[in-house]
Order: sequence, then C-alpha cells, then structure tokens
Amino acid sequence: MYDYQGSQSDLFRLLNGLLINKDIRSLKDTIYSEAWGCGSNLLYENRNTSLSRGEVLKVYQEFNSLIVQGVIAPGAYGSYGPDLPYFHVTEYGLECLKQTDILPYDQDGYLKKLQNIKDINDWVVFYVTEGLRCFNTNCINSSMINIGLAGETIVEELSSSFLDFLKKNDTSLSVSYQTELEQPRITISVKFTKYLDYQKKYLKNNRDFGLSALKPKLDNSSSEIYATFTRLTRNTVSHPNEIIMDRIKVLMFFLSFVDYCELQYLFINYYKLNS
Repeated sequence: MYDYQGSQSDLFRLLNGLLINKDIRSLKDTIYSEAWGCGSNLLYENRNTSLSRGEVLKVYQEFNSLIVQGVIAPGAYGSYGPDLPYFHVTEYGLECLKQTDILPYDQDGYLKKLQNIKDINDWVVFYVTEGLRCFNTNCINSSMINIGLAGETIVEELSSSFLDFLKKNDTSLSVSYQTELEQPRITISVKFTKYLDYQKKYLKNNRDFGLSALKPKLDNSSSEIYATFTRLTRNTVSHPNEIIMDRIKVLMFFLSFVDYCELQYLFINYYKLNS
C-alpha cells in the first residue's frame, strides 16, 4: 500500500510487533504506550521497544547491512524525504521479496544450508563463502568467478569419484573413460559432458538400481547447461572485457546453486559409497 517505502520508526514498530506475534517477546515485556506510539527512529532498551541494548545495536547493524547490499536505499518518494530515516526497497530488493528461499545476504543462513549437504567439499564451501562476501559488497563479477570455481570443483569431484566407481563396477569402461579424462587441455565443460556420456553407457551395460533411481532427480540437459554456463561466465568475467554481470541474474544463480550442489552430491556420495 505504501510502495515498499517509509521511515525507520515505522519499520522498527513493525519489528516490535513481529517479535510479539512470533512469540520471541511476550506481551508483558512490552510497554504499549511507547512501543506503539513512539514516532522516533531512536530505540531505547525496554522503553519504546522490547529489545535489549545489544539487540537494538544489532537491528541498526542489519538495517545498514541491507543498505550496503542494495536491498534498501535512503530516501522515500513524496512527502517523506530524500534521506534517512526515510528509505525505500530497491528494484533488487523487490526481487528478493519475491523469493521464498534463503537469500545470499543472509550469509550465515545460506552457508548453513550449504554445509548441511553430506560430505560437501571444503573448497566448494570456501569458494561460495568468498563469492557471498563479494556479492554482499557489490563486487558482482568477483562473486561469479568464485561461483564458477565452486562449480568446477564439483565437476572435478564428480569425474574422479565416477572413475573410481567404474574401476570397481565396470573395469573395461573405466579404462576408456580414464583415457578420455587424460586428454591434454580438456576443459571442464567437456569433462562434464564425458561424465554424462559414460554414466549413460554404464547404465546401459549394467543393472544398477541405485544409480537408476538417482537419475530422474537431475535432468542431464539442464545440468550440462549449468556447468557450461558457470565455466563460460567465470572465464568471461575474469578476463578484460566489456561485460558486467547483472546483480539480479547472479542472485538467481546463488538461489539455485545450493540445490544444484545437493543433487550433485547425491551422485558423488553414491559413487564413493560403492567404490
């Protein structure tokens, strides 16, 4: 109704109401006359908010973090004013509001979700962490470089774990697959394509109900496009050129990346378990 804009005092009153609504604070901890009637953007411990002094400081920190990350910006249209305490949600912030998943600016929540993936490679977590730091300081190209490195790490682990799997379960196929992988100057996208090809050959030659059950979880064509796009994008943004990555496009990449990792590690862990 207000076009996603307002004043800090409006936001803080809404925050206080949500704390009560979600049972984080009880009704008896709140002084109604000031908690609901205060028009100031200055918060005071247990007076015009049910927050403690330390929590008030955290609210200020998070508010300013959202400004740095481009989710909100100072100033609101109309009779509000051009500067703080008035603010508005940016175009990028509106895209964030459309999402129902954990967003990259919630770095701790995002990394926790990533680290919950069983046996995920430490380098994948490292590159994604670096990517998040870059993304949240508006270094968009640098964030994509790190996502690309994380994607390449996954492809390398897929290739090596599948090779070990073939050595135990289909020796003849493992010999030709290893020869393909050892071609000079083989690219990540080609390596991934070879992996998909030999996975298909293996399933054609062998009755592997476990791997067959996993296959429908990951569409080969979309998976291949993702791996190729990651490599090409990383290479594009890491060399001098006129291409600047769009923040919203990279946001969508971050949102899909954890699910992509989760699916690929179902295969990686299956190969390792059966090697």
